[in-house]
Amino acid sequence: MFRGLTVALMILVNSPGSWAHIHPPLRHAEWHGLTPTDLVFPFFLFIVGVAISLSFARRLDDGATRGDLVRKIISRSVIIFAVGLFLNGFPFKLPLNELRIPGVLQRIALCYLLAGLAVVLAGRNRNRALVTVGFLVLYELLMRLPLVQGWGAGSFEIQDNFVLWADLKLLGEAHIYQEGGVFFDPEGLVSTLPAAATTMVGFFVGEYIRGPLSLALKLRRFALVGAGLAAIGLLTCQLEPVNKKLWTVSYVLLTGGLAMLTLALSSWMIDVRKWRIGTMPAVVFGSNPLVAFVGSGLLVRVLLLVRTTDAQGQTVSLSRAMYEGFFVQLAGPLNGSLLYAVTTVIFWLGILWILHRRKLFIKI
Repeated sequence: MFRGLTVALMILVNSPGSWAHIHPPLRHAEWHGLTPTDLVFPFFLFIVGVAISLSFARRLDDGATRGDLVRKIISRSVIIFAVGLFLNGFPFKLPLNELRIPGVLQRIALCYLLAGLAVVLAGRNRNRALVTVGFLVLYELLMRLPLVQGWGAGSFEIQDNFVLWADLKLLGEAHIYQEGGVFFDPEGLVSTLPAAATTMVGFFVGEYIRGPLSLALKLRRFALVGAGLAAIGLLTCQLEPVNKKLWTVSYVLLTGGLAMLTLALSSWMIDVRKWRIGTMPAVVFGSNPLVAFVGSGLLVRVLLLVRTTDAQGQTVSLSRAMYEGFFVQLAGPLNGSLLYAVTTVIFWLGILWILHRRKLFIKI
């Protein structure tokens, strides 16, 4: 249920009728700060970590070796990264020397790679915890030490931070995200380190879930830990801003704690209280997350590519024609944009429901 809700929310926030008309909670924070939308990606990485714990344990029980797991981790990461590059390039009008290299799927691939290898190669949970702390410490050192002349050590401003410097040096302006002439990639290379730590938080929760205690007791305990982690995140934001695009340590702590609380609540409702009313859509979204994300991303791009004529006789994209010709007329620009996004979510619910009924689950 937790993964399904996260996937549905991801589609919702990525599919407005107009990016100029979005309710504030459905926008990312401009820079420092946190909105509900800024919880979507860390929640997804968190649940990836939980899945690593459960799936790796199952594969080992089935006789897989550590070498088998490493090969699976690498191959799966490469495929997910390649799919992300495909999405960035679609519809392939830009030359390769202008292709954006980072992206959401690319970050998922790298976090899965780093977390997966840490789990397999570190061996024990104590060592895995040290690796997780190491990700955060290395990030802090890179961000705070005066490593590069002319770039402010300890700066977390959009045009003066080590994350941007590393992306410019290693990838170049042509291969990173830019908006309004401002270059900064929210899925940068250096900020993938703390994002991998978010994935590891999910892994440790998965390990605890696999333990011998009763589920109700487990949920109470890691809900308390989650509340404590979120509180520490709020306290540390006095020292370091909460920033999704930089994936700061305070952001890791705060979102990790909130993810634990949300998972505890959803699991308590479903697995302890046996509440089933209205949960099937979340189950359906969670059963095919790759289809949902890639398919919805492709649909947005296709609707922008297809050209049609609006009521005024102007040639516009099909998405704009639908938004302005129907949704704006029905609910106005702001609520019409939200209704467009909700309709997109319902459309994908229908597609995924068909796949779920036919037991077609697309996995890598």
